Amino acid sequence: MKKQSIIWVAIPLLWVLLGACSGRKSPFGSHNAPLHSQELKTVETLLETDPKTALDSLNVLKQRIDLSQLTRLDANELQLREVQAHYKNRCLTESSPDLAPVVLYYDSLWTAYPDNAEVQFLLANTYYYKGVEAAFANDDVAAFSDYLNALKVMQQRVDWDEQLSAKRFIGLTYTRLSEILYRYSLDDAALATCRQAFEHYSSDADRAAMLRYEAAIFQAERNYDKALSVFQEAETLVSVGDNLIQMAIGGQLFEAQQFDSAVPHLQRAFATGDGFARVDAAVKLAEISRDRGLTDDELRYTRFYVESSMMESRMASRKMEIGYLYDEFNRSKTEIPSSNGEGNSTLFVILALLVVVIALMTYIIIRNRKRISHIESKITTIEQQHEQETSDKEPEMVQPVHDETRFQESLKMFLSSDIALKINKMVDGKDIMIKNVNVFPKLKLKEMDFIELVREANHCFPDFSMRLLRQYTDLNVTDLRHGCLALLGLNDAQMAVLEGISYSGSNRRTNKFIGVLQLGDNLEQALLTYLKMNY
Repeated sequence: MKKQSIIWVAIPLLWVLLGACSGRKSPFGSHNAPLHSQELKTVETLLETDPKTALDSLNVLKQRIDLSQLTRLDANELQLREVQAHYKNRCLTESSPDLAPVVLYYDSLWTAYPDNAEVQFLLANTYYYKGVEAAFANDDVAAFSDYLNALKVMQQRVDWDEQLSAKRFIGLTYTRLSEILYRYSLDDAALATCRQAFEHYSSDADRAAMLRYEAAIFQAERNYDKALSVFQEAETLVSVGDNLIQMAIGGQLFEAQQFDSAVPHLQRAFATGDGFARVDAAVKLAEISRDRGLTDDELRYTRFYVESSMMESRMASRKMEIGYLYDEFNRSKTEIPSSNGEGNSTLFVILALLVVVIALMTYIIIRNRKRISHIESKITTIEQQHEQETSDKEPEMVQPVHDETRFQESLKMFLSSDIALKINKMVDGKDIMIKNVNVFPKLKLKEMDFIELVREANHCFPDFSMRLLRQYTDLNVTDLRHGCLALLGLNDAQMAVLEGISYSGSNRRTNKFIGVLQLGDNLEQALLTYLKMNY
Protein backbone atom coordinates (compact mmCIF):
# COMPACT_ATOMS: atom_id res chain seq x y z
CA MET A 1 0.00 0.00 0.00
CA LYS A 2 2.81 2.38 0.93
CA LYS A 3 4.63 1.57 -2.28
CA GLN A 4 1.56 2.40 -4.36
CA SER A 5 1.06 5.73 -2.59
CA ILE A 6 4.67 6.74 -3.27
CA ILE A 7 4.28 5.95 -6.96
CA TRP A 8 1.10 8.02 -7.17
CA VAL A 9 2.98 10.95 -5.59
CA ALA A 10 5.94 10.57 -7.96
CA ILE A 11 3.82 10.58 -11.13
CA PRO A 12 2.37 14.12 -10.63
CA LEU A 13 5.82 15.40 -9.68
CA LEU A 14 7.28 13.98 -12.87
CA TRP A 15 4.44 15.57 -14.86
CA VAL A 16 5.24 19.00 -13.36
CA LEU A 17 8.91 18.65 -14.29
CA LEU A 18 7.96 17.65 -17.82
CA GLY A 19 5.81 20.78 -18.05
CA ALA A 20 8.74 22.93 -16.94
CA CYS A 21 10.94 21.40 -19.62
CA SER A 22 8.32 21.80 -22.34
CA GLY A 23 7.95 25.53 -21.64
CA ARG A 24 11.64 26.16 -22.01
CA LYS A 25 11.43 27.70 -25.48
CA SER A 26 9.04 30.50 -24.47
CA PRO A 27 10.04 31.77 -21.03
CA PHE A 28 8.04 35.01 -21.11
CA GLY A 29 4.42 34.43 -21.98
CA SER A 30 1.44 36.71 -21.38
CA HIS A 31 0.97 35.27 -17.87
CA ASN A 32 4.37 36.42 -16.63
CA ALA A 33 5.25 39.34 -18.94
CA PRO A 34 6.88 42.30 -17.13
CA LEU A 35 4.44 45.11 -16.38
CA HIS A 36 6.97 47.88 -16.99
CA SER A 37 9.37 46.28 -19.44
CA GLN A 38 9.05 49.17 -21.89
CA GLU A 39 10.03 51.74 -19.26
CA LEU A 40 13.00 49.62 -18.19
CA LYS A 41 14.03 49.15 -21.82
CA THR A 42 14.00 52.93 -22.23
CA VAL A 43 16.16 53.31 -19.12
CA GLU A 44 18.58 50.67 -20.45
CA THR A 45 19.02 52.68 -23.67
CA LEU A 46 19.46 55.98 -21.80
CA LEU A 47 22.16 54.48 -19.58
CA GLU A 48 24.48 54.35 -22.56
CA THR A 49 23.68 57.82 -23.93
CA ASP A 50 22.34 59.97 -21.07
CA PRO A 51 22.98 58.41 -17.61
CA LYS A 52 21.64 61.48 -15.76
CA THR A 53 18.25 61.25 -17.49
CA ALA A 54 18.24 57.47 -16.94
CA LEU A 55 18.67 57.95 -13.18
CA ASP A 56 15.93 60.57 -13.09
CA SER A 57 13.61 58.23 -15.02
CA LEU A 58 14.27 55.44 -12.51
CA ASN A 59 13.47 57.72 -9.59
CA VAL A 60 10.21 58.83 -11.24
CA LEU A 61 9.28 55.22 -12.01
CA LYS A 62 9.88 54.14 -8.39
CA GLN A 63 7.65 56.96 -7.12
CA ARG A 64 4.87 56.29 -9.64
CA ILE A 65 4.42 52.55 -9.19
CA ASP A 66 3.78 50.23 -6.27
CA LEU A 67 7.03 48.24 -6.03
CA SER A 68 5.26 45.39 -4.23
CA GLN A 69 3.10 44.83 -7.33
CA LEU A 70 6.06 44.34 -9.68
CA THR A 71 6.80 40.93 -11.12
CA ARG A 72 10.00 39.30 -9.86
CA LEU A 73 11.58 39.87 -13.27
CA ASP A 74 10.82 43.61 -13.17
CA ALA A 75 11.82 43.99 -9.51
CA ASN A 76 15.23 42.42 -10.08
CA GLU A 77 15.90 44.30 -13.30
CA LEU A 78 14.94 47.54 -11.56
CA GLN A 79 17.64 46.92 -8.92
CA LEU A 80 20.22 46.15 -11.61
CA ARG A 81 19.42 49.33 -13.58
CA GLU A 82 19.56 51.38 -10.38
CA VAL A 83 23.10 50.19 -9.60
CA GLN A 84 24.12 50.83 -13.22
CA ALA A 85 22.71 54.37 -13.05
CA HIS A 86 24.47 55.07 -9.73
CA TYR A 87 27.78 53.85 -11.13
CA LYS A 88 27.53 55.77 -14.40
CA ASN A 89 26.55 58.97 -12.52
CA ARG A 90 29.38 58.44 -10.01
CA CYS A 91 27.00 58.33 -7.06
CA LEU A 92 27.46 54.67 -6.08
CA THR A 93 27.24 54.33 -2.29
CA GLU A 94 26.98 51.61 0.34
CA SER A 95 23.20 52.14 0.29
CA SER A 96 22.95 51.17 -3.39
CA PRO A 97 20.96 47.93 -3.92
CA ASP A 98 22.73 44.68 -3.08
CA LEU A 99 22.96 42.62 -6.28
CA ALA A 100 23.68 39.26 -4.61
CA PRO A 101 19.95 38.25 -4.56
CA VAL A 102 19.59 39.49 -8.15
CA VAL A 103 22.46 37.21 -9.23
CA LEU A 104 20.72 34.23 -7.58
CA TYR A 105 17.43 35.08 -9.31
CA TYR A 106 18.91 35.43 -12.81
CA ASP A 107 21.08 32.34 -12.29
CA SER A 108 18.01 30.23 -11.45
CA LEU A 109 16.10 31.80 -14.35
CA TRP A 110 18.93 31.01 -16.76
CA THR A 111 19.02 27.42 -15.49
CA ALA A 112 15.37 27.11 -16.43
CA TYR A 113 15.78 28.94 -19.78
CA PRO A 114 19.37 28.34 -20.99
CA ASP A 115 18.51 29.28 -24.58
CA ASN A 116 17.29 32.77 -23.71
CA ALA A 117 20.00 35.30 -24.66
CA GLU A 118 18.28 38.16 -22.81
CA VAL A 119 18.37 36.35 -19.46
CA GLN A 120 21.98 35.34 -20.05
CA PHE A 121 23.03 38.92 -20.79
CA LEU A 122 21.18 40.19 -17.71
CA LEU A 123 22.97 37.62 -15.54
CA ALA A 124 26.37 38.62 -16.95
CA ASN A 125 25.59 42.31 -16.38
CA THR A 126 24.52 41.61 -12.81
CA TYR A 127 27.78 39.79 -12.10
CA TYR A 128 29.69 42.71 -13.62
CA TYR A 129 27.99 45.40 -11.54
CA LYS A 130 28.18 43.21 -8.43
CA GLY A 131 31.93 43.27 -9.09
CA VAL A 132 31.75 47.07 -9.44
CA GLU A 133 30.14 47.26 -5.98
CA ALA A 134 32.82 45.00 -4.52
CA ALA A 135 35.55 47.19 -6.07
CA PHE A 136 33.85 50.25 -4.54
CA ALA A 137 34.10 48.48 -1.14
CA ASN A 138 37.85 47.80 -1.82
CA ASP A 139 37.27 44.04 -1.96
CA ASP A 140 39.42 43.31 -5.01
CA VAL A 141 39.24 39.52 -4.64
CA ALA A 142 35.42 39.50 -4.67
CA ALA A 143 35.36 41.99 -7.56
CA PHE A 144 37.81 39.86 -9.57
CA SER A 145 35.71 36.75 -8.94
CA ASP A 146 32.51 38.50 -10.07
CA TYR A 147 34.16 39.79 -13.28
CA LEU A 148 35.36 36.25 -14.04
CA ASN A 149 31.83 34.93 -13.49
CA ALA A 150 30.50 37.54 -15.93
CA LEU A 151 32.96 36.28 -18.56
CA LYS A 152 32.07 32.64 -17.88
CA VAL A 153 28.40 33.42 -18.49
CA MET A 154 29.18 35.25 -21.75
CA GLN A 155 31.40 32.42 -22.97
CA GLN A 156 28.46 30.00 -23.00
CA ARG A 157 27.40 31.40 -26.39
CA VAL A 158 29.34 31.65 -29.63
CA ASP A 159 27.38 34.42 -31.33
CA TRP A 160 28.07 37.38 -29.01
CA ASP A 161 30.75 38.71 -31.35
CA GLU A 162 27.99 39.49 -33.83
CA GLN A 163 26.45 42.00 -31.37
CA LEU A 164 28.50 45.16 -30.81
CA SER A 165 26.99 45.94 -27.39
CA ALA A 166 27.71 42.44 -26.07
CA LYS A 167 31.18 42.47 -27.63
CA ARG A 168 32.00 45.80 -25.95
CA PHE A 169 30.66 44.45 -22.63
CA ILE A 170 33.14 41.57 -22.85
CA GLY A 171 35.89 44.10 -23.61
CA LEU A 172 34.92 46.15 -20.54
CA THR A 173 35.01 43.04 -18.36
CA TYR A 174 38.49 42.11 -19.59
CA THR A 175 39.54 45.72 -18.90
CA ARG A 176 38.42 45.47 -15.27
CA LEU A 177 40.31 42.19 -14.88
CA SER A 178 43.42 43.78 -16.36
CA GLU A 179 43.22 46.74 -13.98
CA ILE A 180 43.15 44.47 -10.91
CA LEU A 181 45.92 42.19 -12.22
CA TYR A 182 48.08 45.26 -12.95
CA ARG A 183 47.44 46.68 -9.47
CA TYR A 184 48.82 43.47 -7.95
CA SER A 185 51.87 43.31 -10.28
CA LEU A 186 50.63 40.22 -12.16
CA ASP A 187 51.96 41.78 -15.34
CA ASP A 188 51.84 38.80 -17.71
CA ALA A 189 48.18 38.15 -16.88
CA ALA A 190 47.43 41.89 -17.08
CA LEU A 191 48.92 42.04 -20.58
CA ALA A 192 46.94 38.99 -21.71
CA THR A 193 43.61 40.41 -20.49
CA CYS A 194 44.49 43.84 -21.87
CA ARG A 195 44.98 42.36 -25.34
CA GLN A 196 41.71 40.41 -25.03
CA ALA A 197 39.95 43.68 -24.26
CA PHE A 198 41.61 45.34 -27.27
CA GLU A 199 40.31 42.60 -29.57
CA HIS A 200 36.72 43.11 -28.38
CA TYR A 201 36.67 46.90 -28.81
CA SER A 202 35.75 48.41 -32.15
CA SER A 203 36.15 52.18 -31.66
CA ASP A 204 39.53 53.90 -32.06
CA ALA A 205 39.14 55.64 -28.68
CA ASP A 206 38.68 52.34 -26.82
CA ARG A 207 41.54 50.66 -28.68
CA ALA A 208 43.86 53.62 -28.05
CA ALA A 209 43.00 53.51 -24.34
CA MET A 210 43.93 49.82 -24.13
CA LEU A 211 47.20 50.42 -25.99
CA ARG A 212 48.10 53.15 -23.46
CA TYR A 213 47.25 50.76 -20.66
CA GLU A 214 49.51 48.13 -22.25
CA ALA A 215 52.26 50.76 -22.46
CA ALA A 216 51.79 51.49 -18.74
CA ILE A 217 52.34 47.78 -17.97
CA PHE A 218 55.57 47.73 -20.00
CA GLN A 219 56.58 50.93 -18.22
CA ALA A 220 56.01 49.26 -14.84
CA GLU A 221 58.26 46.40 -16.01
CA ARG A 222 60.89 49.08 -16.87
CA ASN A 223 60.79 48.05 -20.51
CA TYR A 224 60.83 51.71 -21.51
CA ASP A 225 61.55 51.20 -25.22
CA LYS A 226 58.58 48.87 -25.65
CA ALA A 227 56.37 51.22 -23.60
CA LEU A 228 57.18 54.19 -25.83
CA SER A 229 56.65 52.14 -28.98
CA VAL A 230 53.16 51.01 -27.88
CA PHE A 231 52.28 54.52 -26.71
CA GLN A 232 53.21 55.97 -30.10
CA GLU A 233 50.96 53.34 -31.73
CA ALA A 234 48.10 54.56 -29.53
CA GLU A 235 48.83 58.18 -30.49
CA THR A 236 48.24 57.32 -34.15
CA LEU A 237 44.67 56.30 -33.25
CA VAL A 238 43.73 59.07 -30.80
CA SER A 239 46.24 61.64 -29.59
CA VAL A 240 46.23 62.69 -25.91
CA GLY A 241 49.77 64.03 -25.40
CA ASP A 242 52.72 62.51 -23.60
CA ASN A 243 51.77 63.03 -19.94
CA LEU A 244 50.97 59.35 -19.46
CA ILE A 245 54.41 58.16 -20.50
CA GLN A 246 56.72 60.56 -18.64
CA MET A 247 58.25 57.70 -16.62
CA ALA A 248 59.35 55.89 -19.80
CA ILE A 249 61.02 59.03 -21.15
CA GLY A 250 62.69 59.75 -17.81
CA GLY A 251 63.72 56.10 -17.45
CA GLN A 252 65.43 56.10 -20.84
CA LEU A 253 67.35 59.28 -20.01
CA PHE A 254 68.28 57.91 -16.59
CA GLU A 255 69.67 54.68 -18.08
CA ALA A 256 71.64 56.82 -20.52
CA GLN A 257 73.02 58.71 -17.45
CA GLN A 258 71.58 61.99 -18.72
CA PHE A 259 70.41 62.87 -15.22
CA ASP A 260 69.80 66.59 -15.76
CA SER A 261 67.45 65.84 -18.64
CA ALA A 262 65.81 62.94 -16.79
CA VAL A 263 64.88 64.87 -13.63
CA PRO A 264 61.98 66.98 -15.08
CA HIS A 265 60.35 63.89 -16.61
CA LEU A 266 60.83 61.85 -13.42
CA GLN A 267 59.36 64.64 -11.30
CA ARG A 268 56.30 64.85 -13.56
CA ALA A 269 55.91 61.06 -13.38
CA PHE A 270 56.18 61.20 -9.58
CA ALA A 271 53.55 63.94 -9.42
CA THR A 272 50.97 62.61 -11.92
CA GLY A 273 51.80 58.97 -12.72
CA ASP A 274 50.11 55.81 -11.47
CA GLY A 275 51.37 53.90 -8.42
CA PHE A 276 54.09 51.96 -10.21
CA ALA A 277 55.35 54.98 -12.15
CA ARG A 278 55.58 56.97 -8.90
CA VAL A 279 57.57 54.23 -7.14
CA ASP A 280 59.96 53.84 -10.07
CA ALA A 281 60.40 57.62 -10.29
CA ALA A 282 60.98 57.83 -6.52
CA VAL A 283 63.80 55.27 -6.66
CA LYS A 284 65.57 57.11 -9.45
CA LEU A 285 65.03 60.58 -7.97
CA ALA A 286 66.35 59.36 -4.60
CA GLU A 287 69.51 58.08 -6.28
CA ILE A 288 70.01 61.36 -8.15
CA SER A 289 69.34 63.38 -4.98
CA ARG A 290 71.90 61.31 -3.08
CA ASP A 291 74.57 61.94 -5.72
CA ARG A 292 73.82 65.67 -5.61
CA GLY A 293 73.85 65.84 -1.82
CA LEU A 294 70.16 66.80 -1.57
CA THR A 295 69.51 64.98 1.69
CA ASP A 296 65.94 66.19 2.24
CA ASP A 297 64.83 65.15 -1.26
CA GLU A 298 66.57 61.79 -0.93
CA LEU A 299 64.81 61.16 2.39
CA ARG A 300 61.39 62.14 0.95
CA TYR A 301 61.65 59.89 -2.08
CA THR A 302 63.13 57.00 -0.08
CA ARG A 303 60.35 57.20 2.50
CA PHE A 304 57.74 57.06 -0.27
CA TYR A 305 59.43 54.00 -1.77
CA VAL A 306 59.56 52.18 1.60
CA GLU A 307 55.90 52.93 2.36
CA SER A 308 54.91 51.63 -1.08
CA SER A 309 56.95 48.46 -0.52
CA MET A 310 55.21 47.88 2.80
CA MET A 311 51.87 48.27 1.07
CA GLU A 312 52.95 45.68 -1.51
CA SER A 313 53.78 43.26 1.33
CA ARG A 314 50.34 43.74 2.89
CA MET A 315 48.72 42.99 -0.48
CA ALA A 316 50.60 39.68 -0.85
CA SER A 317 47.77 37.42 0.34
CA ARG A 318 45.18 39.06 -1.96
CA LYS A 319 47.66 38.87 -4.82
CA MET A 320 47.94 35.10 -4.32
CA GLU A 321 44.14 34.72 -4.29
CA ILE A 322 43.71 36.76 -7.46
CA GLY A 323 46.50 34.86 -9.22
CA TYR A 324 44.89 31.56 -8.20
CA LEU A 325 41.45 32.66 -9.47
CA TYR A 326 42.93 33.73 -12.81
CA ASP A 327 44.85 30.45 -13.23
CA GLU A 328 41.73 28.43 -12.40
CA PHE A 329 39.71 30.47 -14.91
CA ASN A 330 42.23 29.68 -17.66
CA ARG A 331 42.37 26.00 -16.73
CA SER A 332 38.59 25.69 -16.74
CA LYS A 333 38.19 27.02 -20.29
CA THR A 334 36.57 24.35 -22.43
CA GLU A 335 34.76 24.21 -25.73
CA ILE A 336 31.62 26.36 -25.70
CA PRO A 337 28.59 24.03 -25.57
CA SER A 338 26.16 24.25 -28.46
CA SER A 339 22.68 25.60 -27.73
CA ASN A 340 20.21 23.11 -29.24
CA GLY A 341 17.52 20.60 -28.37
CA GLU A 342 20.06 18.01 -27.16
CA GLY A 343 20.56 20.01 -23.96
CA ASN A 344 16.81 19.98 -23.26
CA SER A 345 16.57 16.22 -23.81
CA THR A 346 19.52 15.56 -21.54
CA LEU A 347 18.04 17.69 -18.77
CA PHE A 348 14.70 15.92 -19.13
CA VAL A 349 16.34 12.51 -18.74
CA ILE A 350 18.28 13.69 -15.68
CA LEU A 351 15.13 15.08 -14.04
CA ALA A 352 13.17 11.89 -14.76
CA LEU A 353 15.91 9.72 -13.27
CA LEU A 354 16.10 12.03 -10.27
CA VAL A 355 12.35 11.59 -9.57
CA VAL A 356 12.64 7.80 -9.84
CA VAL A 357 15.65 7.72 -7.51
CA ILE A 358 13.88 9.94 -4.94
CA ALA A 359 10.81 7.67 -5.01
CA LEU A 360 12.87 4.48 -4.55
CA MET A 361 14.97 5.97 -1.75
CA THR A 362 11.83 7.15 0.08
CA TYR A 363 10.33 3.64 -0.16
CA ILE A 364 13.52 2.03 1.19
CA ILE A 365 13.74 4.46 4.11
CA ILE A 366 10.11 3.88 5.11
CA ARG A 367 10.46 0.08 4.88
CA ASN A 368 13.59 0.08 7.02
CA ARG A 369 12.55 2.69 9.57
CA LYS A 370 12.45 0.21 12.45
CA ARG A 371 15.84 -1.23 11.52
CA ILE A 372 17.39 2.26 11.40
CA SER A 373 15.85 3.11 14.76
CA HIS A 374 17.33 -0.06 16.25
CA ILE A 375 20.79 0.77 14.87
CA GLU A 376 20.64 4.29 16.28
CA SER A 377 19.71 2.88 19.68
CA LYS A 378 22.69 0.51 19.61
CA ILE A 379 25.04 3.34 18.66
CA THR A 380 23.76 5.45 21.56
CA THR A 381 24.36 2.57 23.99
CA ILE A 382 27.92 2.06 22.73
CA GLU A 383 28.68 5.78 23.05
CA GLN A 384 27.41 5.83 26.63
CA GLN A 385 29.57 2.84 27.54
CA HIS A 386 32.60 4.49 25.96
CA GLU A 387 32.00 7.70 27.93
CA GLN A 388 31.81 5.74 31.20
CA GLU A 389 35.05 3.90 30.45
CA THR A 390 36.98 7.06 29.58
CA SER A 391 35.49 9.52 32.10
CA ASP A 392 38.12 8.74 34.78
CA LYS A 393 41.12 8.93 32.43
CA GLU A 394 43.34 12.00 32.27
CA PRO A 395 43.67 13.45 28.76
CA GLU A 396 47.13 12.95 27.31
CA MET A 397 48.97 16.09 26.29
CA VAL A 398 50.46 15.81 22.82
CA GLN A 399 53.73 17.65 22.63
CA PRO A 400 54.48 19.30 19.33
CA VAL A 401 57.32 17.60 17.51
CA HIS A 402 59.49 19.51 15.05
CA ASP A 403 59.54 17.78 11.67
CA GLU A 404 63.23 18.10 10.73
CA THR A 405 62.78 16.16 7.48
CA ARG A 406 60.00 18.45 6.30
CA PHE A 407 62.02 21.54 7.20
CA GLN A 408 65.05 20.30 5.29
CA GLU A 409 62.85 19.56 2.26
CA SER A 410 61.43 23.10 2.35
CA LEU A 411 64.92 24.59 2.64
CA LYS A 412 66.19 22.41 -0.21
CA MET A 413 63.22 23.51 -2.34
CA PHE A 414 64.05 27.16 -1.67
CA LEU A 415 67.77 26.78 -2.42
CA SER A 416 67.05 24.89 -5.66
CA SER A 417 64.38 27.31 -6.93
CA ASP A 418 64.94 29.09 -10.25
CA ILE A 419 65.46 32.50 -8.66
CA ALA A 420 67.92 31.12 -6.07
CA LEU A 421 69.95 29.38 -8.76
CA LYS A 422 69.87 32.54 -10.89
CA ILE A 423 71.20 34.71 -8.04
CA ASN A 424 73.92 32.25 -7.04
CA LYS A 425 75.02 31.97 -10.66
CA MET A 426 75.40 35.77 -10.83
CA VAL A 427 78.01 35.83 -8.03
CA ASP A 428 79.64 32.42 -8.49
CA GLY A 429 83.24 32.64 -9.66
CA LYS A 430 83.49 36.38 -8.93
CA ASP A 431 86.02 37.50 -6.34
CA ILE A 432 83.78 40.04 -4.62
CA MET A 433 85.59 41.60 -1.67
CA ILE A 434 85.06 44.63 0.53
CA LYS A 435 87.30 46.87 -1.56
CA ASN A 436 85.93 45.93 -4.96
CA VAL A 437 82.17 45.99 -4.30
CA ASN A 438 81.71 49.00 -6.57
CA VAL A 439 83.37 47.16 -9.47
CA PHE A 440 80.21 45.11 -10.12
CA PRO A 441 77.35 47.58 -10.79
CA LYS A 442 75.68 45.28 -13.34
CA LEU A 443 75.08 42.60 -10.71
CA LYS A 444 72.38 44.70 -9.03
CA LEU A 445 69.13 42.71 -8.95
CA LYS A 446 65.99 44.05 -10.59
CA GLU A 447 62.88 44.78 -8.57
CA MET A 448 61.11 41.76 -10.08
CA ASP A 449 63.98 39.50 -8.95
CA PHE A 450 63.55 40.61 -5.34
CA ILE A 451 59.78 40.10 -5.56
CA GLU A 452 60.28 36.61 -7.01
CA LEU A 453 62.83 35.76 -4.27
CA VAL A 454 60.44 36.77 -1.47
CA ARG A 455 57.56 35.01 -3.24
CA GLU A 456 59.62 31.80 -3.40
CA ALA A 457 60.46 32.09 0.31
CA ASN A 458 56.74 32.44 1.09
CA HIS A 459 56.01 29.42 -1.11
CA CYS A 460 58.55 27.19 0.67
CA PHE A 461 57.84 28.62 4.15
CA PRO A 462 54.16 29.70 4.09
CA ASP A 463 53.52 33.30 5.26
CA PHE A 464 57.24 33.74 6.01
CA SER A 465 57.40 37.45 5.13
CA MET A 466 54.12 38.41 6.80
CA ARG A 467 54.93 36.46 9.97
CA LEU A 468 58.49 37.85 10.23
CA LEU A 469 57.47 41.50 9.72
CA ARG A 470 54.55 41.15 12.10
CA GLN A 471 56.66 39.46 14.80
CA TYR A 472 59.61 41.87 14.49
CA THR A 473 58.19 45.34 13.85
CA ASP A 474 61.68 46.90 13.67
CA LEU A 475 62.28 45.06 10.38
CA ASN A 476 61.04 46.40 7.03
CA VAL A 477 60.74 45.11 3.48
CA THR A 478 64.36 46.03 2.68
CA ASP A 479 65.55 43.97 5.66
CA LEU A 480 63.30 41.10 4.52
CA ARG A 481 64.96 41.02 1.10
CA HIS A 482 68.39 41.20 2.72
CA GLY A 483 67.46 38.20 4.87
CA CYS A 484 66.27 36.19 1.89
CA LEU A 485 69.65 36.76 0.22
CA ALA A 486 71.41 35.67 3.43
CA LEU A 487 69.42 32.41 3.36
CA LEU A 488 71.18 31.62 0.08
CA GLY A 489 74.50 31.57 1.98
CA LEU A 490 75.82 34.85 0.54
CA ASN A 491 78.23 37.10 2.44
CA ASP A 492 77.88 40.84 3.04
CA ALA A 493 80.04 41.78 0.04
CA GLN A 494 78.01 39.62 -2.35
CA MET A 495 74.73 40.94 -0.94
CA ALA A 496 76.02 44.51 -1.31
CA VAL A 497 76.51 44.22 -5.08
CA LEU A 498 73.19 42.42 -5.51
CA GLU A 499 71.36 45.16 -3.59
CA GLY A 500 73.33 47.97 -5.24
CA ILE A 501 74.61 49.39 -1.95
CA SER A 502 77.99 49.80 -0.26
CA TYR A 503 79.62 47.08 1.80
CA SER A 504 79.15 49.10 4.99
CA GLY A 505 75.43 49.47 4.20
CA SER A 506 75.09 45.72 3.70
CA ASN A 507 76.97 45.08 6.95
CA ARG A 508 74.68 47.46 8.84
CA ARG A 509 71.61 45.61 7.58
CA THR A 510 73.11 42.30 8.65
CA ASN A 511 73.95 43.57 12.14
CA LYS A 512 70.47 45.08 12.51
CA PHE A 513 68.85 41.78 11.52
CA ILE A 514 71.06 39.80 13.92
CA GLY A 515 70.30 42.24 16.74
CA VAL A 516 66.55 41.98 16.19
CA LEU A 517 66.44 38.18 15.95
CA GLN A 518 68.93 37.57 18.81
CA LEU A 519 69.43 34.00 17.64
CA GLY A 520 73.19 34.02 17.02
CA ASP A 521 76.01 36.05 15.47
CA ASN A 522 75.62 34.70 11.92
CA LEU A 523 72.62 35.97 9.96
CA GLU A 524 72.18 32.82 7.85
CA GLN A 525 72.27 30.57 10.91
CA ALA A 526 70.01 32.92 12.87
CA LEU A 527 67.40 32.81 10.11
CA LEU A 528 67.64 29.02 9.86
CA THR A 529 67.11 28.81 13.62
CA TYR A 530 64.09 31.12 13.33
CA LEU A 531 62.60 28.99 10.54
CA LYS A 532 63.15 25.77 12.50
CA MET A 533 61.35 27.31 15.48
CA ASN A 534 58.37 28.38 13.37
CA TYR A 535 57.99 25.66 10.71
